[in-house]
Amino acid sequence: MFGAWQAGAWQALSKRFDPDLIVGASVGALNGCAIASSWSAEELCAWWLQSPLEGISHRFQDLPQLTRALLDARPLEREFAVVLVDVLRLKPRAFRGPEITAKHLVASCAVPGAVAPQRVDGRWYADGGLLNPLPVWAAVELGATRIIALNALPEIPSVLLRPFVKTFRLVFGYNPRLPPEVQVTTLGPSVRLGGLGDALKWDRENIQRWLKQGAADASQTFPI
Repeated sequence: MFGAWQAGAWQALSKRFDPDLIVGASVGALNGCAIASSWSAEELCAWWLQSPLEGISHRFQDLPQLTRALLDARPLEREFAVVLVDVLRLKPRAFRGPEITAKHLVASCAVPGAVAPQRVDGRWYADGGLLNPLPVWAAVELGATRIIALNALPEIPSVLLRPFVKTFRLVFGYNPRLPPEVQVTTLGPSVRLGGLGDALKWDRENIQRWLKQGAADASQTFPI
């Protein structure tokens, strides 16, 4: 649900630049798909406030239906890539453009313990942010040289899970060195968004707060 912060940030950023490429991982895959399909920032924020997302917070099996509706709403108009993690090899992979299906979006959002891994092209894939919550490497591989990276989850919202995830990423994380000519500006929440329960449960008041916070954070980092 912290993806609402990303949508709020895009509401401010969309007034400042027009991206050539959008890359998404985890919930960023959903927001990225909408942006690449030329949804307006207002439409994306309204999407986060609508009731179908409330159902997702209680019935994650509804996620395939939501992603199909997202892809069917409008065709991709910008270059778009989505990052998934190969569960058996523990390696990330970026899919792009026309090859992206609803199953790819579900797989990128397949948080372990909440959404089952998805079988795509004969391999099992899970959350795109599992090895790296901000896979700017994928944008670099696709030719990006100036990147604005939105990190809605700079730390795991659970004291119990945080050490495990930190150790896991230390051992298995994918963090290739970026070329010196690549410029990356990272934007994250100025205030902690909430706990693990907030991240998994749709709540209108939280969504409204995160949309406003995302817009404020982006405006502070990139003033007009």
